[in-house]
Amino acid sequence: MPEEEAQQQDQNQKKKKGGLLSIIISALISATVAFVVLLFMGPMMLGQNQTQQGQGGEPGSAKLVQPREITAVLISQGSNETFPLKGAREVVVLDFLTFKVGSDACRAAIAEKKPEIMDALSKIFFSKEKSELSTAAGIELLKSQIRDAVNRITGFVGDKEAYGVINVYIRIKAFASTE
Repeated sequence: MPEEEAQQQDQNQKKKKGGLLSIIISALISATVAFVVLLFMGPMMLGQNQTQQGQGGEPGSAKLVQPREITAVLISQGSNETFPLKGAREVVVLDFLTFKVGSDACRAAIAEKKPEIMDALSKIFFSKEKSELSTAAGIELLKSQIRDAVNRITGFVGDKEAYGVINVYIRIKAFASTE
């Protein structure tokens, strides 16, 4: 009997050691898998979260990733969008209007706020005369005014300006009389 009890105690101790060893191995494997998943998936999930915060949060409440140049199209090529000029006796015909922006959040905001941006464009063009849009300096001033208006409407002002509209590309196709 004492031998059987000794054998049983040895088996119980081996089971305890084996059970403890399997728990430690399972924990190490789980920790390794979790680390690898976070290593590869963490930056992607973090980047998406920052972009979403930049789109919908209060201005300045989200930290955005490094600015990069992305194309955002407001008026696609061949659309021939017209805007009245000062006095409404002439219109300007735009072939296209695109932007280089510093973030996906800005591109999304431009798409979301297109009616407000188009209204701002109407106001800008309504304050212009044909002669102002016929010179290189006049076109550069127009681009600057458009960039400022779009950044203001989309909320990319101040510290966030680098993530907003960086450059404006516009092609004036023609001027036409309304009479």
